Amino acid sequence: MKIFYKILPVVILLSAIITLNLTAVLEKPSYNELLVINLKPQTSNYEYLKQLDEPVILTHTVKKNENINTIAKKYGTDVSTIRGINNLESVILKPQQNIFVINKKGHIHTVKKGETIETIAKKYKVNDETILLANGLVDFEEPEIGDKIFIPGIKIHFADFLWPAINCRITSRFGLRRHPIFRDRRFHEGLDLARWYGTLIRASSDGKVIFAGRQAGYGKMIIIRHKNGFSTRYGHLRSYFVKKGQFVKAGQTIGKMGSTGYSTGPHLHFEVRKYNRPMNPLKYLGK
Repeated sequence: MKIFYKILPVVILLSAIITLNLTAVLEKPSYNELLVINLKPQTSNYEYLKQLDEPVILTHTVKKNENINTIAKKYGTDVSTIRGINNLESVILKPQQNIFVINKKGHIHTVKKGETIETIAKKYKVNDETILLANGLVDFEEPEIGDKIFIPGIKIHFADFLWPAINCRITSRFGLRRHPIFRDRRFHEGLDLARWYGTLIRASSDGKVIFAGRQAGYGKMIIIRHKNGFSTRYGHLRSYFVKKGQFVKAGQTIGKMGSTGYSTGPHLHFEVRKYNRPMNPLKYLGK
């Protein structure tokens, strides 16, 4: 009997501990915990982002078989917005490439020195109130240098064609000029872009190579046919890496700058044609 009275407190203590542990396990969540659970989106994260009123900027890692169109659709934005906030000169994305995405259609402006809401609104031709509302700002609140300002509904225009040579300088423009060799006035059907021998030349847009060889005046030349009746010509090449019938992607290296044909030094003669009619390339090239 004495032993019973000795172990009774221990039994009671163990029972109390077990009861407390079970209570902790079986206890219902608090109101705040339930609120958090209920607030969790029942649909996919992408659908949840689309439903938000405020703009949200995220980093997206491009997956295999994804393209800029499918990514834009996921986040409820458009191709123009994604290109604008990432300053993409091409719509071609690579797997594992990191890009910024936003759940709204518009543009992200990085504030520069001396800029105000008023000057930014004037630049994009929108009302001050539009910018203030979209960014949750008040009238007297001015952005600081480096701040990101969302401009709703703005589309940044991107040219259909890339510059065929990087960091080049224009030595002759589209239009009437005095020919550098024959010294008579004649129409120049493209741009002359100068840099050094061997500068890499890239395809200005996706297309099919319809000519790669020598042609009078042009020297070694490539002609690429693009969609919507467009074609581009690359003349005076030192060498070329493509052949007739080959399909190329925008930005793909197709040759090297040279001085073949009627040329006075290393440069690229670049043409943009629509239904074989020469067009001013500067109307179609980016900045």
